[in-house]
Amino acid sequence: MIQGFAGIGLLCGGALAYTIGRSLSFANYKRTVVVCYIVHGVSYILFSQMRSFPLALFFIALSRAGVGISSVLNMWQLLRIVPDGFRGRVFSTMESIQWSVMMISMALAGIASQYWDPRSIGAIAGALSSTTAIFWGWANWTGRLPEPVRQGIEPEEIEVHGEPAA
Repeated sequence: MIQGFAGIGLLCGGALAYTIGRSLSFANYKRTVVVCYIVHGVSYILFSQMRSFPLALFFIALSRAGVGISSVLNMWQLLRIVPDGFRGRVFSTMESIQWSVMMISMALAGIASQYWDPRSIGAIAGALSSTTAIFWGWANWTGRLPEPVRQGIEPEEIEVHGEPAA
C-alpha cells in the first residue's frame, strides 16, 4: 500500500508538472522547486510520524508528488538548456549521481536502523531532504541561479512520428 501510494503521488506530481511547466517563467520554476523540496521533506517527516495508516498513505503520496513535480520540471529545464551534443553526458551524470546518493542513503538508513527506530530515521531523512530547499532558495535569492541561455530544444520543435492510423 505504501509503495502504491508513493507511485500514485509520483504520477500525480509528474502530470501536474507537465500541466503547469509550459506556463512557468524561469523565476517561477525556481520558486516551485523550492516549494516542492519543502513539501517533500515535511510530508516525509509527517509520514514517518503518523499513527494513522490512511494519513501516512496521504503524506507519502504528497511527499512523492513534490518529488515528481521537481523532477519533471528540472528535466524539462535541462532539455531546454543543454545543447544536443552534451545532453546524453549531462543526463547520464545526473542519473549516476542521483542513484549513487540514493544507494548511499539506503545503506546509511540500514546501518542507522541498528541503533534508532524507523520513525526517527524517517524524520531525519525528511529533514535532510528539505535542506535542498534551503540551498536552492538561498542560491536563487542571492542571484546565483540566473537563467541560462537556451541551447536545447523547445517543446514545440519536437516532432513525434508514430505508426500511421489504421
